[in-house]
Amino acid sequence: MQLSAALLGLAALVSPSLVSAATPGYHALPWDGRAYNLTVDTLTNKYVKPTFTPADYITLQYQARPEGYNDDDGALAIGVDDKAATGSNTGSRRSDLFQQLEGTADGTTFYRASVMKADAFLNAFDWKLIYLGSGTVEIGVDASASPAKIYYRTNGTADAKWSTEFVPGTWYNFGFGVEKSTGGANTAVEFYTSTGQAELAFNLKTEVKASIVTLDSFHIGLATTLGGTASMNAKQDVVSFNGMSAEATAIGAGAPTPAPSEGGAAVVASSTGSGEARSFTFNDRK
Repeated sequence: MQLSAALLGLAALVSPSLVSAATPGYHALPWDGRAYNLTVDTLTNKYVKPTFTPADYITLQYQARPEGYNDDDGALAIGVDDKAATGSNTGSRRSDLFQQLEGTADGTTFYRASVMKADAFLNAFDWKLIYLGSGTVEIGVDASASPAKIYYRTNGTADAKWSTEFVPGTWYNFGFGVEKSTGGANTAVEFYTSTGQAELAFNLKTEVKASIVTLDSFHIGLATTLGGTASMNAKQDVVSFNGMSAEATAIGAGAPTPAPSEGGAAVVASSTGSGEARSFTFNDRK
């Protein structure tokens, strides 16, 4: 009995980032990647240790969204510059955070994240911003287009399934549910969008001609491939990310209501009376 009590006590001290799924190295669902209770030094509580020096490219923005969205009023501001080359691959620039997640094969793995850039892109490239490592889902901004376009693509293709003009200073909210297609041979993706404090709304459903990937990585940040002799601006392009999460839901359940964040959350009141545009209090805030 004493041994059991000791083990239970030890389990209570384990960091959320160390919660293991059935597959070693992958995090079980649900996963909370929200920014409100992070610092640069505690990023690894929720994300895999980055290959770059976080202090060079990441800052925390507290009260970035004072009304809160998906239980998060903070944001991770991630920058990229010409020094953000990935190893020997001098033709790309990348500064991103990610977590390896074990999704569900029997239901829907639902991912959420919001993104905002305060000003126009300095570097006119095609930037991936929110994406799965498998390539099943890619959300980004093609800053080489005029006007720049924010887009959704699937399966690593260049053809956008959805796009609209990118407006600096706008919070774009995204949700996407990944599940087996009818019949089970392929993958289906349900794509949800909104802006500002509006609730997520269903946009479209896409079938990807590939088997479902349950062991995947969920990325936020900036990644691009430079073309030819293209060069980067001396100043960083900085993008803010908010409300990152992933959870398992039933097929056909739609976008889930935001669940309490780790550390405890209680809904205080709806500041606008419109679904997700709500204010929250967090037990571990100071």
